[in-house]
Amino acid sequence: MKTFRKKIIAYFLGLFTLPRVKEVIAGYARVFLGEAGRYSTGIKAEAVETRETFVILTKYIKKEHISREERKKFKRQVLDILRSSGVIVPVMLIPLPFIGTLLLIIMDHLLLSMHIQLLPDSFYPKENKELLTPEGIENDLKKDKTFVL
Repeated sequence: MKTFRKKIIAYFLGLFTLPRVKEVIAGYARVFLGEAGRYSTGIKAEAVETRETFVILTKYIKKEHISREERKKFKRQVLDILRSSGVIVPVMLIPLPFIGTLLLIIMDHLLLSMHIQLLPDSFYPKENKELLTPEGIENDLKKDKTFVL
């Protein structure tokens, strides 16, 4: 039994050290790092927008004048907060945090392939709206010479 287990381990070790497999794994790692960067910048942008919304809310409470643009920004941000809390909070309540994060990423990708944005607008880059569709990911990976589909 132990020799069989050692053979299996040796097989997978040999498989994952092949140059082609290393390139594929490195490509997936680069895509994951890009996604992690997108999520972290989205969280930062949401924090800034929420702070601006809080300033608008304090102006409203003090009965100061609020412009039409500030009202639009306030409505949009409140909707983003409600959307993100309705999606992110239930997923993150799963006991294992890493599983919740993976589930959120998978849900986001599946819905983006159907052109449905699950998260607030700041999580999606303005210059490349097709970033997370299967075609966009394939195009990004084709640009990278080390990873070939």
